[in-house]
This record gives sequence, structure tokens and C-alpha cells, in this order.
Amino acid sequence: MTERKKLVLVDGNSLAYRAFFALPLLSNEKGIHTNAVYGFAMILMKMLEDEKPTHMLVAFDAGKTTFRHSTFKEYKGGRQKTPPELSEQMPFIRELLDAYKISRYELPEYEADDIIGTLAVSAEKDGFEVKVVSGDKDLTQLATGKTTVAITRKGITDVEDYTPEHVQEKYGLTPLQIIDMKGLMGDSSDNIPGVPGVGEKTAIKLLKQFHSVEKLLDSIDEVSGKKLKEKLEEYKEQALMSKELATIMTNAPIEVKPEDLDYKGFDREQVVAIFKDLGFNTLLERLGEESGETAEENFEDINVETAEEITEDMLVSPSALVVEQIGDNYHEEPILGFSIVNETGLYYIPKEIAIQSEAFKSWAEDESMKKWVFDSKRSVVALRWQGIELKGTEFDALLAAYIINPGNSYDDVASVAKEYGLNIVSKDEAVYGKGAKRAVPAEKELADHLARKASAVNSLRDKLLDALKENNQLELYEDLELPLALILGEMESMGVKVDVERLKRMGEELKAKLKEYEEKIHDIAGEPFNINSPKQLGVILFEKLGLPPVKKTKTGYSTSADVLEKLADKHDIVAYILQYRQIGKLQSTYIEGLLKVTRKDS
Repeated sequence: MTERKKLVLVDGNSLAYRAFFALPLLSNEKGIHTNAVYGFAMILMKMLEDEKPTHMLVAFDAGKTTFRHSTFKEYKGGRQKTPPELSEQMPFIRELLDAYKISRYELPEYEADDIIGTLAVSAEKDGFEVKVVSGDKDLTQLATGKTTVAITRKGITDVEDYTPEHVQEKYGLTPLQIIDMKGLMGDSSDNIPGVPGVGEKTAIKLLKQFHSVEKLLDSIDEVSGKKLKEKLEEYKEQALMSKELATIMTNAPIEVKPEDLDYKGFDREQVVAIFKDLGFNTLLERLGEESGETAEENFEDINVETAEEITEDMLVSPSALVVEQIGDNYHEEPILGFSIVNETGLYYIPKEIAIQSEAFKSWAEDESMKKWVFDSKRSVVALRWQGIELKGTEFDALLAAYIINPGNSYDDVASVAKEYGLNIVSKDEAVYGKGAKRAVPAEKELADHLARKASAVNSLRDKLLDALKENNQLELYEDLELPLALILGEMESMGVKVDVERLKRMGEELKAKLKEYEEKIHDIAGEPFNINSPKQLGVILFEKLGLPPVKKTKTGYSTSADVLEKLADKHDIVAYILQYRQIGKLQSTYIEGLLKVTRKDS
């Protein structure tokens, strides 16, 4: 067996920018801005976990001037100056990479893209599997059968993998034609001019017909549209220059080779020291380390009022509201209590006092009284089981945090608060314990914890809304995600009336149908095999029956739905397999799923 060799190449400047603008401007207790370092560390940790590189390098731009400026002095002109809050964090990012024992490299007069392109091509020749990670789609031109280019999307850890197949599916072009597309349409982010009036759709259409900028310019007479012909004729030289500017160099004079970039793991002591110095307690927990301080020791004292009765002056708008449960099943877990934080104070309300209070119910159901919560769907469901219809939910901290960074998993208010620099509330696990040791603390401790959770929600609102605006995600959050979460909460608690016996009969009918299709498929194949095994199915379809493979994966032939649909007209067995899968999904997902969650009174 040949030794596994995987080289991960990272566009350092691109990911630092992505991290900086994806997270609100955070700073630690020393006043050092940390959001870019924090986001970069998150990307790095996920990358190492997912990719498991044997070799790795992070490339940086060496300066503002490159060899491309001799071709076009306005290249990258008009870019805004790097924010000083980001510039001050770059040394920390480099220090972090050194602690992780990850090679970094920059080359005067060249861009990080050129370093990555050169190493990717060299590594392929040396038998490496290559993964490129960047926020710049220009690098998709490097995608090959051995090189995958991951482009960051929403947040900081969500990426889209570009292979030649994915580029073809998305644009109808080859990766190298991405360069031609940039030559025609230009790139405003790099101030590459292209041909005025030619956008992405027109560029793709022209390249599907003429294949390259050069062939297009040699065949302008064949182009339909008088104005387009005139533009192409007028801006011939500019199109060629733009293509040259967009081309990533793959033979830059770098002094490192792929085999020099071996990655053997990070220096735990150094990484922990950096995380502690910068106040990255959540990342320390991911490493299985203690932050070196207990959250309670660092919390400021708060004045929590435990309500013996609910008065209207406690119930104002807006208010942060916590409906406290522990456990995952919020349909059945008992409510432990409530907390409300607003301009009038911090309140803990025992469960029975709240649910028996007409004033509380009236306030909770008043649409005009704005509430800020953590997990609106859970809050809606929990209160509906108490006969209270929660209305006026204007802000959901959990939902906002997820939209900003869908790659992260938040399990409580503290996990979001700490990510945004708020050390004001303990994790639920620290208060309740876990597993067999989980228990509800004394009322005074519970009151303090719930009030701190509501205070955190209150403090997070502006930070999260600012981040949503920065990411152009505010409309998505306000117009789609939050209203949908509230509707889903109502749907979950209302449920659907079903005929359980009829569901069981349907399940048996589908089971029989599955057996029928399984026998047909085995009969055509000439042997029994596991239809649900992609590997076994691939051997039957593409080796035994000789169907043309559409695409391959690392483990063999792809038998995904889109592949089978393309082959449906080539052999009867494919149509049977597609129907087999649909029936299986109906049986397992819908029938068995519904029976699993059906209550006896349904």
C-alpha cells in the first residue's frame, strides 16, 4: 500500500479577512482585538479535524505590489485599507500557526494564490491529494482530479468544495475556463476590468460556444448581437490582459517543496498558552483544557429579585425571557423556572407563580410586548404545554448565532456568550451536572443562573444583530428564519392527528413493496447483493452490467441520486433502484418516524 499523503494549502489573508468580518469586533480583558484570531483558530481546528493533513502550509500575501501591477498598475486598486483592528491581529495569527507547527510562507512580488497554485501542481506530480482552502473563488481554477478547492461560504466554517465535476455542474465550464470567465466579465474585487457589459451569464454562454477568450476573439463575427460584437472588438486587448491577471501562477520561484511541509501535530502547551492569553475559553474547552479560572470567580455580583408575586411593572417591553428546562425533550421536560431581565431589573420567577399569574400570561401572549429569548421554538413549545401562547418574540439568540456561524454547535447560552466575549454566565453543565449526576440546584443558585442567562441574551442582542447586518443575513433572519421557527414551534406542540393502525398497515405494505423491488433488482443483476451499499451497487452497475460511470468518489463509483437519474434510460435496473430508494425512504423516514413520535392520544 502506498503511504497516504495529503497536503492542505490555506489562503491565510483570505481566511483572516473572512474571520474578521464574520464575527463582531471582540476584545479580551487586555483590550486586544481578537475576533479574527478567534475565527481563524476555529477554522484551523475544524480543518485539522476534517482533513487530517499529513502536510500543510498557510500562504500569505507579502505586500501590496505584485508582478501583476507591471501589467496593470490599477490591479486591486480601489480596495479599502485593511482595518487597523485586523492588522493588529495578524501577528497573533502567525504566532498561532507557529504554535500549531504549521508551515507558513510568503514571497515578495507574488500573491498567496501563486504560492498555493505552484505547490498544488508540484504536489500532484508527487502523488499528493491536495485540498485548497480560501474565501476567493479565483482559486477554483486549480481544481483537478487530485485537487479540491474549498471556498468559505456563510459564517467561518461552512465551505463549498469545488471539484472539476462541481465546477461543471455549477457553471457548465472546466476549472481552467474560470480564468477565461474572469477575463470576460472581470472581477471588481481585484479591479480586473474584463469587457464592459459582459456579465457572468454572457461570459459562460460565450465560453460554452467558443471555449476560450482567444478562440472567441478570433471568431467575433460568429457572435450574435451587434453591441456585444462591438464591445468584444473594442476591448480585445483588455480581455486578454484581464485573463492574464486572473491566471494563478503555477511556477512561482518558491523555495519550499511539498515534502518539506509535513505536519505532525501541534504544540499543545503553546496553543493552550495562546488561548488562555487571548481569553478563548470555549476553544480551551474544545481542547479538553480548563480555562485556569472558574467562571463564578470572575462574575460580577448581580442583584436578582425572586418574585413572590408578579406585578405589571416587572413586565415591560422589551424584556429578555428565559424559560428554563434541562434535557433535550422540551415537550416533556418540566419547566424549572423563569427569568426576566429588562430596564426595571433582574427577576427570577418560580414556575408555579408564573403559570398561575394572569398578569404573566397576558404579558406573554401580548404581541406588542417584545421578548428576546434563546431558542424561540423551544420556548414556544414549553409554554404551550402550560396553556400559554408566547407572542411578540422579536429576537432569538440561538437562531441568530447559528445563522452567523452554522458550522458551530451551541448547546447553551454560555457557549454563545463566550464566543462573543461575554463572560457572564456559567455553562448549564457546570450548574446542573451531567448524566446520572445531573440535578437541580438550590433555588438561590438556580435564580442566579437563570438571571445571568437572561442578562446574556439581553447583552448578545446588539452584537448578534450587528454580525447579521455585516454578513448581509439580517433579512434572512428577520423575514424567514425567525418567523419559521415560531411557526414550527406551534406545529410541534399542536401535532398532527394520525391513524396509528393505518400507519402500521402502510408500513407493512411498503415493506412488501420493498421486497418485491429487491427481488426484481437481484434477478436482473443475477445475484443477491446489498442494494443500500454504494460499493456493492457500483460493482453491479459499472463492472458487471457495464454501465458508463458518471463520476467516481474516493471509495469507488458514485451511486448518488443525480448519477442514477442520468443512467435511468440506459438500463431497467436503474429505474427499479430509484423506486426502491424512494419506497425505503417513505418507510423509514415517514412511516417509522411518525410512529416513533406519535403520542397515545393522537
